[in-house]
Amino acid sequence: MTVTAPRADRPAIVAIGYDRPDCLQRLLTSIGGGHFPPETPLVISLDQSGVEAVYDVAAAFDWPHGEKRIIRHAERLGLRAHILACGDLSSQYGGVILFEDDIVAAPFFYDFVVGAIGAYGQDDRIAGIALYHYLLNEFDNQDFTPAEDGSDVYFLKVAASWGQAWTAAQWRGFRDWYASAKDRSISTRDRVPKQLEAWKPSSWKKYYIKYLTETDCWFVYPRGALSTNTAQPGTHTKRQVSIYQTPLDLRPRDWRFVGLDQSLARYDVFYEPDADVLRHVQPALAGQDFDVDLFGAKHDDALSRPLLLSSRPCRKPLMGFSVVSGAAPEAAIDLGRAGRFFSLGKREDFGRMTIRRKLALARAVHRSDHVGRLAFQILKPIQTELLVQKAKRAAGGPRG
Repeated sequence: MTVTAPRADRPAIVAIGYDRPDCLQRLLTSIGGGHFPPETPLVISLDQSGVEAVYDVAAAFDWPHGEKRIIRHAERLGLRAHILACGDLSSQYGGVILFEDDIVAAPFFYDFVVGAIGAYGQDDRIAGIALYHYLLNEFDNQDFTPAEDGSDVYFLKVAASWGQAWTAAQWRGFRDWYASAKDRSISTRDRVPKQLEAWKPSSWKKYYIKYLTETDCWFVYPRGALSTNTAQPGTHTKRQVSIYQTPLDLRPRDWRFVGLDQSLARYDVFYEPDADVLRHVQPALAGQDFDVDLFGAKHDDALSRPLLLSSRPCRKPLMGFSVVSGAAPEAAIDLGRAGRFFSLGKREDFGRMTIRRKLALARAVHRSDHVGRLAFQILKPIQTELLVQKAKRAAGGPRG
């Protein structure tokens, strides 16, 4: 079979299937409704499941836009190895756009990816292209609203897994790192959220998140979702979870891409705004060396600067800012509204986040369900710790 020659402007679309023919059919149907240039390759990669109907769906799908290739793996790979194998296809095609079978794609996703490759393909700090758009912080269920800067994108140190793309160079950078990192455990000492310790061994995403954190790289995200999660139970969850579904952007666009250094919407692995951005928009912070913890959720391992900007109670604040109702926490910093809710101070002068402050923040920031969000904030750490201990027992490691 002839494989399409690698072209950076013609990344292969890779549809990933396992044992759910209906889900694969829905994914392929959504892809088929998209807009593509000539010679756009489609790869359908099927992990071994013994469900012949999955192959039947792949074989029957018509693809008039270019090469169609079906890969049937003879042995069961598992999700992580399957994603890695699909990412490796980037070396053959110049780039890949991956969709698992619980995803639905918007019509103009390919246009966005090609544009993003043109804008960021030569920037070594951009390690991936997302199609999904977060409305919630994946780790603590807080509303997430990236700052407006006139562009159609924002940057986040969290890998996308619900529709994502890599150039061959971006994927090679991760693969080179992963070769030595895959056997190392992931913990809060890596300055990542504790939830990653509880994620299953089948997760490839936790390694990519650690890679972004260690190498100071970013994923670029669209402000409107070009893919969404259908909330189907699967490898990582046994029940339907709908809170991560996002409305799809169905319109064609003349995409406005902004350089990483010029963006005012850069966020770390905890979905906290980048300190350099806050120093830029708020002159009072210029020259200050601080970590950002506006939601009060970062653990001590994630803090390394002498100063902290946080919603935690502070005994001796150097300066303070008030909450802006209905806006993201950084809006108070951007506007310079003096107050006592967010404080800049020495790290040792901060206490632990209180329930009262969590509720006040939830009321100010969230669009709805303040009490439910607070309950999540209280219960999530308990659930995470139980899952971490379960994972350690399964791995035969020490508790604690």
